[in-house]
Amino acid sequence: MFLLGEQSIFKNSNSIVMTNAKEKQKTYTFALVLTILYPFGGLIYTLWHWREYWAKNTFWIICTYMGAVQVYWPEGTILGDGSDGGRYVLNLIEWNHIGYSLNQILSNYLIDQHFMDLYQQIVTYFLSCFTNNGHVLFSIFAFVFGYFYSRNIWYVLEKLPEYIPKHCIIIIALYFLVAPIYFINGVRMWTALHVYVYALMPYLIENKKNHLWCLFLTPFIHFSYFYIVIFALFYIFLPINIKTENKFFVLFSFVLFVITLFFSNINLDETADYLTEYSPQAYEYRIKSYVSQNVIEKRLSIERKINWYVTISPKILRWIINILMIIMFPIYTKIIKKNIYYGNLYIYSLLFSGLTNIMLLIPSGGRFQTVALMFKIPLMLFLITTYSLADKLNKCIKYIMPILLIPLIVQIRMIFDFYSITLLIGNFVTVLFFENNVPLIYYFKLII
Repeated sequence: MFLLGEQSIFKNSNSIVMTNAKEKQKTYTFALVLTILYPFGGLIYTLWHWREYWAKNTFWIICTYMGAVQVYWPEGTILGDGSDGGRYVLNLIEWNHIGYSLNQILSNYLIDQHFMDLYQQIVTYFLSCFTNNGHVLFSIFAFVFGYFYSRNIWYVLEKLPEYIPKHCIIIIALYFLVAPIYFINGVRMWTALHVYVYALMPYLIENKKNHLWCLFLTPFIHFSYFYIVIFALFYIFLPINIKTENKFFVLFSFVLFVITLFFSNINLDETADYLTEYSPQAYEYRIKSYVSQNVIEKRLSIERKINWYVTISPKILRWIINILMIIMFPIYTKIIKKNIYYGNLYIYSLLFSGLTNIMLLIPSGGRFQTVALMFKIPLMLFLITTYSLADKLNKCIKYIMPILLIPLIVQIRMIFDFYSITLLIGNFVTVLFFENNVPLIYYFKLII
């Protein structure tokens, strides 16, 4: 009787497991069909079911669709002065019309410093053999970008505990929007960002080295990653006990981070000379095109034309996260006792932020602050959701969180510059026959 009862329990539990597996498969099938037939609905359904094993894959498909319908020449930009997207499409049209060869791309890479970012050129070249349609180009950009983007986001989400404090939802939403899919208008810099994070994050958190080879791809996507790859390699080769347990090194990392927060002046021309002296010769032109007094004056004149909330939003996000990094330092020893690799991520974030705080003084250097946020925001999520913090610290975090609604709202507002009505009502079939390049913000301005 006992054996019969045991067999019955085993059969029942087996039946429950099979039923759950079938239910999950049905949910996945529904999500997949919905995503293909109505991507915007698929996006909402995916975000609602973000804990499901299939969520990152449907999100990847949605990213590809969002690339296909992206307005790559957004309202308010001027070709050559605004978003890079228009120039990429002009390259595609020109190469499709007059012809171009892979040999020319590779030759230019070796002799012409204008052509150092191979990824965008090679993708554009192969597509120019078949089409001159910019939306096709951007769908391929988004396919690659979306793979690394979705993996980076869900790598973090999958490590969060079942219970998440309500105020952490804001940080999760911001993590989605640190370098979102519409950043493919600057496909070189931001694809490289996601590849860099994809390579490093598993190493920092779990000591997994299987993605590290991807680091070496990033300088071919955007030349500037050469420098932060060197920095990452330096950090990787340091023994883990020095990085996380050596009191002098830990204190040095923290002090460097705090001091560089208040850097305010740098001689750009001297910086350009220094960088060109210690960089590969091919980098000389590209460095001077980013680091010079003339460049900063031009960028300042452009920034004056940008809405104030767009300028102030990243500063708010950066300072709030930096304040959280500082107030977390007193509990550092508690962190490494529970999880040494969270300590590893914390120290890397301090050092890398110190580097990017200095780079912030260079024109375009602020973009590396975005790379730093891709490490710092997950760190904050892990620490806030995993550790029982002191009551005062918890209250401080709860009061700070609502301020992050400002950059969150601004980032959501930016989406309206890069998508038309086709994002809300189209699908993978209609995109072949219906094209609309009027940004959603245009309709909102008409209503207002």
